Amino acid sequence: MGDKASTEFLTAFMADMQEHVDDVLDIKQMTVAACVKNKPLVNKIFKECGDKEFDFIRRSGFYFGFLFGCLQMVIWFFYNGSWILPVFGFLVGWTTNWLALKVIFRPLEPKKFCCFTIHGIFLKRQMEVSETFARVNCVEILHTKAIWDAILTGPLSRNFFAMLRAHTIVFTENMVGGLKPVAIAAMGAQEFARMKEDIATKIAQKLPTIIDQSYEYMTEALDMENTIRQKMQDLSYSEFEGVLHPAFEEDEIILIFVGGVLGALVGVIQLFALFGTGSSNCGA
Repeated sequence: MGDKASTEFLTAFMADMQEHVDDVLDIKQMTVAACVKNKPLVNKIFKECGDKEFDFIRRSGFYFGFLFGCLQMVIWFFYNGSWILPVFGFLVGWTTNWLALKVIFRPLEPKKFCCFTIHGIFLKRQMEVSETFARVNCVEILHTKAIWDAILTGPLSRNFFAMLRAHTIVFTENMVGGLKPVAIAAMGAQEFARMKEDIATKIAQKLPTIIDQSYEYMTEALDMENTIRQKMQDLSYSEFEGVLHPAFEEDEIILIFVGGVLGALVGVIQLFALFGTGSSNCGA
C-alpha cells in the first residue's frame, strides 16, 4: 500500500509539474539570465541554432557592400573629396551590420511583397530553432540541479510549495485510506487536518536535503527538452523573439560600431592605396 501510494504520489506530482511548469519555473528568465552572465554560452547556442543566419550575415557584407559601393562610386564621380572613402567605409560597415542584424528578427510577422514573403530569418525557422535551442539549453543551462535550485529558491517557489502541499495532503489521505473516518473520530476533524498540514510542512522542509536523490527520475519525468521545445514552438513570433533576442541585444551596438570602424579603416587603406598620402590627387 505504502509503495503504491508513494509511486502514485510521485507520478501525479511530476505530471502536475510538467503540465504547469510555467507556474513553478520561469524558463525564459532563467535562460536569459544565464545567457547574459555567460557570453560564451550565447555564442554556442547561436552557433548551433543560427548557422544559416550567420551564413546570411557573412553574405550580406557582399550584397549590401556592393549596393553601397555603387552609390559611393556615383558620388565619387561627381565629388572625389578625400573624406569620401573613410566616411563611406564607416557608413557601409555600420549600415551593413545594422541591416544584417535587423533582418534576423524583422519583420516579426510575414509580409507579402510582390511575389515574395519577407520574414525575420530566425523567426521563419522557429520549429527548427526551437528544437536546437531546447537541446543546447538542457545540456548547458537547464540541467536538473539548476532546475531544482530555481524551483526551490526562485521567484515562483511559493507556487511549487503550494503544489507540493496539495499533493502531500492527497497522499496522506490515500495512506489513511478507509481508516480516515476512524482517524477523524479518534483525533477530531481539526486535529486530523492539522496532522496533514504538519506532514506537508515537514516534507517541504526535508525536500531540499534529499532532492539530489530524485535528479535522474525528475529528468525523465519532466522531459524538459521536449517541454521547452514544444513551448517555444507554440510561442507567437513576438514571444519567440522575446526569448532569443535579449540574450545578445545589449551587444548589438558594439557589433554595429565595430563594423563601422572596420569599414572606415578599409576606406583609409583604399585612400592611401589609390592616392598615396591623398594630398596631391584628392580634392579637399
